[in-house]
Amino acid sequence: MKNNFNKITKMFLAIGTIVMLFGCSKTFLDQKPFNSVVLSDAIKTEDDMSTALTGLYSSLRATDFYGRTFAIKGDLMADKCFLSSSNSGRYVSFNLYNFTKTDGYASAVWSNGYNAIKNANFIINAGLDPAANPNVSQLMSEAYAIRGLVYFDLVRNFGLPYTTDPSSPGVPIVTKFDVNSRPARNTVAEVYAQVIADLTKAISLAKYNQGQSMSFTLTAKTRAINSSFMTKYAAETLLARVYQHKGDWANAKAAASDVIANSGFTLVTSANVLSYWKGASPLTGKTETMFEVTSDANNQVADGTLAVFLIGKPGGGAYGDMLAIKSFYDSYSATDTRKGLISPEVRSGQLGTAHYVAKYPIDNVNLDDVKVVRFSEAYLILAEAYYNLGDIANANATLNKFVVNRDPKAVYASAGSQVLTDILDERAKEFAFEGYRFWDLTRLGYTFVKPQGQDATNAVSTKITVAPGNANLLFPIPNDEILVNPNVTQNAGY
Repeated sequence: MKNNFNKITKMFLAIGTIVMLFGCSKTFLDQKPFNSVVLSDAIKTEDDMSTALTGLYSSLRATDFYGRTFAIKGDLMADKCFLSSSNSGRYVSFNLYNFTKTDGYASAVWSNGYNAIKNANFIINAGLDPAANPNVSQLMSEAYAIRGLVYFDLVRNFGLPYTTDPSSPGVPIVTKFDVNSRPARNTVAEVYAQVIADLTKAISLAKYNQGQSMSFTLTAKTRAINSSFMTKYAAETLLARVYQHKGDWANAKAAASDVIANSGFTLVTSANVLSYWKGASPLTGKTETMFEVTSDANNQVADGTLAVFLIGKPGGGAYGDMLAIKSFYDSYSATDTRKGLISPEVRSGQLGTAHYVAKYPIDNVNLDDVKVVRFSEAYLILAEAYYNLGDIANANATLNKFVVNRDPKAVYASAGSQVLTDILDERAKEFAFEGYRFWDLTRLGYTFVKPQGQDATNAVSTKITVAPGNANLLFPIPNDEILVNPNVTQNAGY
């Protein structure tokens, strides 16, 4: 996506910045700034809104946001990966579970999250009528969906799981800009309610699906809807994810079922899994990728990408720091095409075999596009919903409809709690290195073993046991935030 940085800068520079000057005349205070655009004038047309959305999407690309850190936390803090003993010094606190209240990753995630929310709020509160213009309706839908997505990930990172204590502190809800506001933390339940409201609103306002095109009357510009943009069914899959984390299985089932039945998306087939992951351009064919954060030669974060951190590059230029444990690699059967997404190699300074993550190719033009919502998730949420609603037959049937597209020889026919184990195992294999596993373990309240290193035989040599209540399961509220906002309280243990 090409960003019109000059226009975005003019649009957002000094919006909401109020300078109080004693002794100035009212006439001076009433003048509009000559080098910026005030909020009431910032977004007047559908083209303005589209430009603002470009900036909003761009903000998601930040390294310490969807660009890399979210995905790293979701795997490095779980039970399948560890940080190589020969590493670049990044994400050491994730591997060791030793965050402090001044942790830079936590601070950056908080800052990037609220920056994105601020930009989404400008679009949502612009005053344009979605009922009068389908383009405005679609663009506003995307802003609501992104705000819901960001709030969901903020509350997951800084608050306890909903299933643990919905009345515990979450994150502050801010839906309108106020420079003087010092908001306290809303409860986890309140944040979830806001997320559900945002995603529901996004679904109701959406007008276009992936593969369609929007035309802007005033400028005669077009906007091709590809996987870089939020659409109705991407928002609905996110909604199913939120209900899953909430433990609301009836609504999770309803949302996931609707996505599968009506979205027009298809699963990538077993024969095409490897080529699918080698692709580095936005998609329009409604195969697998529903929403991703995209990069290209002009719009990217250089060596801050997920790919550069995960896989070694011949001749150097990449880190390849996070490795899979051998037992996880071995859990893929020989007929499971996903096994080809882990690359066993020799790594200088690392004992044993380095099982590199090969899911994200380093493409020097487009770099790696980070998947945020995939169609596979709808099947795996639906299977889990059926299990929790006591429908074991449909849980197995749904799981088999999915897994045949990954391992044609795999067939599930389990009973009892083994059905949930099967579903979670498939989720671990399917979403490996996309940042899902940690959240599955914590929303279910599991105690697990976190590997921290391996020996020459590929056995886990250093590890810790992580249980519910561990303080470092949550990011600390940034210390700088607490210093400037006395209404925000710190998480326990910091």
